[in-house]
Amino acid sequence: MEETLLSRRLVAVWFADIVGYSARAAEDETGALRLVEILQTLSREIVRRYGGRVVKFLGDAVLAEFPSTDLAVRAAVALNIEYADKSIASGGVHRLRIGVHVGDVAVGADGDLYGDAVNVAARIQGAAEPGQVVLSRDVWQQLRSRREFRFQSLGDRSLKGIAPTTLYVVTLEEKAAKPTPHRIAQANQTTEERKKAIRSVAVLPFADLSAEGDQEYFCDGVAEEILNALARVGGLHVPARTSCFAFRGTSVDARAIGERLGVEALLEGSIRKARNRVRIIVQLVDARHGDHLWSERFDRELEDIFAIQDEIAHSVITGLGLSLTSREERRLLTSSTENVQAYEFYLRGRKLFQKWTRQNIEFARQMFERAIKLDPDFAGAWAGLATAHVHLFSWKECEPDLQKARDASMRALALDPELAEAHVAAGQGLSMDQRYAEAAAEFEKAIELDPALFDAYYYYARSCFKAGDLENALQLFRRAQSVRPEDYQPSALISLVLRQLGRRDEARGADQIALASVTRHLDLNPDDARAYSLGAGVLGRLGHVERAKQWSEQALSLASDDDAVIYNAACALAVLGEIDRALDALELAIDAGLTGGDWVPRDPDWERLRDHPRFQALAKRLSRS
Repeated sequence: MEETLLSRRLVAVWFADIVGYSARAAEDETGALRLVEILQTLSREIVRRYGGRVVKFLGDAVLAEFPSTDLAVRAAVALNIEYADKSIASGGVHRLRIGVHVGDVAVGADGDLYGDAVNVAARIQGAAEPGQVVLSRDVWQQLRSRREFRFQSLGDRSLKGIAPTTLYVVTLEEKAAKPTPHRIAQANQTTEERKKAIRSVAVLPFADLSAEGDQEYFCDGVAEEILNALARVGGLHVPARTSCFAFRGTSVDARAIGERLGVEALLEGSIRKARNRVRIIVQLVDARHGDHLWSERFDRELEDIFAIQDEIAHSVITGLGLSLTSREERRLLTSSTENVQAYEFYLRGRKLFQKWTRQNIEFARQMFERAIKLDPDFAGAWAGLATAHVHLFSWKECEPDLQKARDASMRALALDPELAEAHVAAGQGLSMDQRYAEAAAEFEKAIELDPALFDAYYYYARSCFKAGDLENALQLFRRAQSVRPEDYQPSALISLVLRQLGRRDEARGADQIALASVTRHLDLNPDDARAYSLGAGVLGRLGHVERAKQWSEQALSLASDDDAVIYNAACALAVLGEIDRALDALELAIDAGLTGGDWVPRDPDWERLRDHPRFQALAKRLSRS
C-alpha cells in the first residue's frame, strides 16, 4: 500500500520536555505521571490560546506548531512560567526545556510533521538548561527588534547532525506573554496595508504580445531577471522559475496559483516588442483574493530594458514596504553589458539552458559566443559560456571543453570579480577536474557574494559528495533546499547522503519529503524526465515497486538518449533488486556519454552491487585515467 504524499508549509515549531523526568519516574511513578498530565493539559490550553496546534505528545515531551515565531515564543514562555507554578502540586517545582525553530515542514495525513525544522527544534531543546526557552538564530533574527523580548546569546553550538549555529535564550515579562489581538480582517485592510503584509511573491512568465509571437525567450528573460532580483531580497520568499513558469498560458485562477505555489501575491506582465521599442505592462495580484494591488506600464526604447527591469523590481520592493541593505541594492539588478543585441543572445542562451539536453546546451554555447562577439566585455555571457562548457564536458569528458570552461570563467572573473555565477562556473570546472579544495574556495566566494544563489549551494554540495566530504555535502544540500524549497533535487540527494552516512531512519524521512517534492514538481512539469528518473529511485526506496517501474519507463520514454536520465533509471532498478536490468542500464548510460567516476562509486543505490564483477568493471570504465 502506497504512503500518503506529504504537503508542505513554513511554520514555527517547538519541542518542550520535563527536566529530570526519568529520575522522578524511577523514584515516584505516580508523581511523574502527574507531571505529564500537567504538561499535556497546559500545552493544549496554551497552544490553542496562541493560535497554534499541538502536533503530538511523546512521553514527557510535546511538539507544537504555530503560524508565526512571535506566537510560538510567547506560547513557549507562557508554558514555561505556568508549568513551574502548576508542578508544585506534584511535590516540588519542576522545570521545562524548550527549543524553538522556524522552517519548512512536511505534513502527514495524520497531522504529524516531518523535516529538518522539527529535528533542529528537538536538538535545540536538548541544548537548553532547565527553565530555559532557547531559540535558533533564524527565530532570533525575526524577533530581535521586538522590545518586549530579551535575548542572551549562548554562542555557537555544535548540535548533532546540524552545522554549528548560534543559540539564544529568550525571556519575556509575564504580562507581555499574552496573545496579541488578531489583525483586522484582510477584507477591511487598505490596499497599502495589504501590500505591506505580503512576504511571498511568485513571478509568472510574461506574455509575448509581439506581432510575430517570437519573443518568448525575451519575455522569459526579463521575467527571470526580475524574479532573481526579488529572490535576493531578505524577508521575501520567491519560488523558483521552474515552478512559476509552469503556469505559462494557463487559465488557472490567481488564488489557485497562489495556493499551489504557497505565495500571497503574483507578479504578472506582458511585453510587446517592435523594432527598437518595447512596451511592458506589469501588475501585482493578491493571490489570496484575486484582485489587483498595483500595475504600471512602461513605453520605452529597447535600450532602456535594463532600467525598466530595475524599476519594476524596486516598485515591487517599495510597494511591499521592504527596504534593501546596501549589499542587496548592489546585487539587485546589475547588467554587465549595455549592448541590447548581445543581451538578447544571452537571454536566448539562458532559455536554451532550461531544456537541459546535450543539444540545447550546445546551442546555448553558441548563443553565449555570439553575445561575446558583440560585446567581448560581457561578463555574464562569459559565465554562461563557462557553464555550458562545464556541462558539455560532463557529458563526454572532452578535455578541450574543460579548458574552455576554465578560460571562460577566468575571463568572466577578470571582467567582474563579484559575479557570483562566474565563481560557481569556476567551482564546477575545478570539481570536474577533481581539484576539490580549489573548487570549494570558488563556491564559498559565490555564496559570500550572493547568499541566495541556489546553484552555489547545490553544485558545492555535489562537489563535496564526490570528494567524500559527506557531512558538508549534507549541510549544503540542506542549505540549497532552504534557498529553494520547491526544488526536488536537493531533497532527493539529501536522502542519498544520509544513507551513505548510515542514517537510515532519517534517510527514509528525507525520501518521503523528496517524493512529495517530486510529485508537486511533476504536477506542474509533466514532461521532466529527470524528475521521473530521480523520483523512481525514491519510490523504490519507499517500497512503491510498481510505481517506481512506471516512473523509470516514463523517464526513458521522454529522454531515451540522455545519459543522466538513464543512469538514474539504472539506480532505481538497482534499488528494486533488478540486478541485470540495472547493470544493462548503467552500461547504456556510459555508452551514451555518462561520466562520474568520482560519483558513482559513492552512490548508495549501488550498495548491493559493489562487489558484483560487472559493476566493478563498469565503475572502472568510469574512472578517469
